[in-house]
Amino acid sequence: MSVKQSKFLRTIVFLFQLVIKRIQKIVIDAVPEGTILDIGGGGEGIIAQIGRERVTAVDKFQSEIDGAKQKAPEANWILADAQNLDFSDGHFDSATSFFSIMYMSNKVKKEVFKEIYRVISDEGEFWIWDASISKEKGVFLVKIKVILPDQTVVRTGYGVSSKIQTVNSIKEMLEEVGFNVEIIESNKQWYFMKAKK
Repeated sequence: MSVKQSKFLRTIVFLFQLVIKRIQKIVIDAVPEGTILDIGGGGEGIIAQIGRERVTAVDKFQSEIDGAKQKAPEANWILADAQNLDFSDGHFDSATSFFSIMYMSNKVKKEVFKEIYRVISDEGEFWIWDASISKEKGVFLVKIKVILPDQTVVRTGYGVSSKIQTVNSIKEMLEEVGFNVEIIESNKQWYFMKAKK
């Protein structure tokens, strides 16, 4: 089988699994108060759709920003690598990440968490919605239906090469940086976590 055929087959399997997987329902009642730094905020722009002008969304891919900008033009959109943010210490009230850290290696996650800790206020919080992954081979997929505070429904899916990303591993990384994890809500394929500086 050629590389091209193999890639095509993986794409077909990905799409098939995405369609048949059970949809995970996520209801977002609120996002943090004040100014928000949203990590990996492109794509669907979920946090920007809720927080609008209070949100500065960073993403390292312009194509992701371009898609999300249309859904929340009031937000501030910045092309940047979250490992090295060009903001002063304590610049934002809080930070968020919606299904973004699943795409980062553990080394990158630690650097991103350090930067988030640096750029949020002393009383700041970091809210995370992300995937619980315990599959070492193949592809991990999750299809979600997000209900925003204004009852807007967003249907999307996320996929990544399999890895181990558990609630406990993320909690440990956050605590290593200095965060205090206050809330953890675990679901079958995803979790919500709230950490305080």
